[in-house]
Amino acid sequence: MTSSSAKAAIKIPIRLMIAVFVVISGIFIFGKEPLQKNNIDTTVVLAGNLLLFLISLLNIIRSANAIDKPNPQVFVRVFYGGFIIRLFACAVAAFIYIYTQQGRINKPALFICLGIYIIYSLIETTTLKTIFNNKKRDA
Repeated sequence: MTSSSAKAAIKIPIRLMIAVFVVISGIFIFGKEPLQKNNIDTTVVLAGNLLLFLISLLNIIRSANAIDKPNPQVFVRVFYGGFIIRLFACAVAAFIYIYTQQGRINKPALFICLGIYIIYSLIETTTLKTIFNNKKRDA
C-alpha cells in the first residue's frame, strides 16, 4: 500500500468521525434543555466530544501514515503513543474539570464522555485494522 492509498483509505473514516462529531454535538446543542432537566451538563459533554474528536483525528492520521513504514515498530510506537496521548489528555481534562468544580461534579456528563471515548476508539481501531488488512492483501 502506497502512501497515497493509505491517505485515500482514511478519507471515509475521517468523514465518519466528522459525522459522529457533528451528530453528538448536535444532540447536545439542540437538545440542551431536556438534557439539563436530567442533570446533564452539556458544556462538559461538548468539550469532551471536541477533545476526543481532535485527538482521535490526529491519532488516525499519524497511525495510517505509520502503516506504510517498512519498519513495523514505527506503527506500534505511533499507535501506542496515540493511546497514551489520549489517555493522558483525558486524565488531565478530567483532573482540571474535577478541580475547578469543587465538589459539583456532573457524573452523568463524565459517563457520557466515557461512551464518546469508546465510540472514537472503536472507529479508530476498526479503521486501522481495515487499512492494515488491505496493506497485507496488496503485498
